[in-house]
Formats: sequence, structure tokens, C-alpha cells
Amino acid sequence: MNGKVKKPAKARLKLWLLLAAVLLVVLILVLLGLRLYQWKKELEQTRLLTLVDREHPVEDDYNSEFILLGEGQMLDSRCVDDLEAMLAACRQAGGDPVITASFRTWGAQERAWEEALAALTEQGFSQEEAERLLETRLDRPGYSEHELGLAVDLAEQGSELPQEQQAETQTLRWLKENSWRYGFILRYPENKTALTGMDYRPWHYRYVGREAAAQIHELDLSLEEYIQMFYSE
Repeated sequence: MNGKVKKPAKARLKLWLLLAAVLLVVLILVLLGLRLYQWKKELEQTRLLTLVDREHPVEDDYNSEFILLGEGQMLDSRCVDDLEAMLAACRQAGGDPVITASFRTWGAQERAWEEALAALTEQGFSQEEAERLLETRLDRPGYSEHELGLAVDLAEQGSELPQEQQAETQTLRWLKENSWRYGFILRYPENKTALTGMDYRPWHYRYVGREAAAQIHELDLSLEEYIQMFYSE
């Protein structure tokens, strides 16, 4: 009689142990899945914050998936939806934005540099003087955010003002105030030249993702300061 009672009890115990083991395995797999998702999200955010400036060139193995926007403009696929939403909101607010520059290959950036350099030397600057002057206005080949596909230059459609004088147009005023809502930052603000190494460029916007852009806006940081504050060891 006692043997008949113990046998089902042992069977039930084994069943409970098996169920507990299965649940433990499922829990571990769920936690690993969540951690993997978080890791991929963190990695993606880190890539969006890739720093390119006078001291940090574009890495040789950096690559992205690009989308053709039309009229020869192309950008990293990760920022296209937010860019289109931002431009639509700008138009609704009375602006008339147009993309004047987006992704550039190394070769295209080299041509832009050489043409700008030639223009300065034709004005009477020496090669050394022209390069020194140009370094705060234009990126050398291999040191341009445009080579990441995450930067875009914007202007007001139909404006006859030179690029440097468009800061007060309806389009660029709106972008300065609202771009962060769509994951873009004014990359070279007027009061951050000493940190970015570049003159004020009211037309140049860089995509960093909505969360980072909101923090940069709230804390009034340059991208260099933001990376130093949150991502440096």
C-alpha cells in the first residue's frame, strides 16, 4: 500500500521539476532575447553618433544602407523617414526647404575641397593660407559627415541669399528651433566653434536619432560634448 502511494508522488515531483526546468529555460531565453535587443539598440544608437570631425576621420569599414531621395540626393536609410517628416512639418509651418547636399563619396568631397581651394588661391591667398582658412569652412576628404550619409544641407527654396546668409530665412529659423524633434541637430552652432572646430553653419544638420537629439537640445550641447558626457569611458 505504501509503495503504491509513493510511486505517484515521485512521478508528480519529477513532473514539477521538469516543468520548473522548462520554465527556467524559457525565462533565460526571454532575458537573453531582451538583452540582445537592448544590445542591438545600443549598438545602433552608437553608430548614429559616429563622430567625424577634424580629428576623427570616417572609418574605412563604415558602411550604410542608402536610399535615393531623388534629384541625385541620397541618405542613410535610418534617417529618411524622420527627414521627410521634418521637411513636411517645416512646409506646414510656412517654410520651403530644399536639400542642397546629402551623401557624398570621398571623391566628391575631394573635388569640393580642391575647387574651394582653387577659388581662394585665385583670390590671392597662398596655398597655406587658403588651406588654413578653408579648414573652418569645409571638411577635408575623409573628414566629412556627408560621407556617413547622416548629414544634410538645407536651404530655403528660391532664396537668392548666399548660403551663409540664410540663417534668418523662414526655413532655417524653423529648423533651428524644431529639428531636434525629428532626430536632427544643428551640427555647427554659432556658440560652439571652439568645440567643433568649424564656423557656424546654419544649413548643416546631422541625424543622431530622436532621443539623443532631444538631450542635446535640452542640455545645449555640441555633438562632441554629448559624446564626451555620455559615451566616453
